[in-house]
Amino acid sequence: MDKWSIPAGQLEASFARAVVLQREIERRERLLGRRVQTLAKGLADLMQPGEMHHRRGVGLHAFPVDGVLCLAAAYLEEDGDGYQYRYAVLCGGEAAKRALKTADLDPGDSDEPGSRRVALATYADYVAFVERLPAYLADVTRDLEARIRDADSTEETARQVGRELSARARRTRAGAARESAGRESAGPD
Repeated sequence: MDKWSIPAGQLEASFARAVVLQREIERRERLLGRRVQTLAKGLADLMQPGEMHHRRGVGLHAFPVDGVLCLAAAYLEEDGDGYQYRYAVLCGGEAAKRALKTADLDPGDSDEPGSRRVALATYADYVAFVERLPAYLADVTRDLEARIRDADSTEETARQVGRELSARARRTRAGAARESAGRESAGPD
């Protein structure tokens, strides 16, 4: 036997081991995909329809499908002489994939409806999403905090306007009462 010979059975065992490893990787990738879909759905529930965030080359779009918010990642890729987005649906499945083709997305970070390349997310898309998830979550949290500040400001403005209206109404009633009292004291004409 020369130095390049493979002992009997070793090649078959190596192939069998590679098949087992490949199946294990596929199983783990499917499991991770389901877990990431749950994370994506959780983030979508915190966002508004049409909301978009962009981090390290990947856009994240929230869009409604039958009353449920879904998420898709957008990757700007070379396409011939120009660029075109590729969309990866992170949660929402086939229904989201169909809806994304015509959904209203941020026009500054998306292709025109009807011309979009849309697919369900791959393992690589899930990995890219998870790597950026802390930044996306910080963006969403910042937006929620801004909405609370806006609501507080609106509430304070409404209180202030309410106080002003009440004061005007009291002054108007007081003026009308004085005028009425003045007419009563003057007697009939």
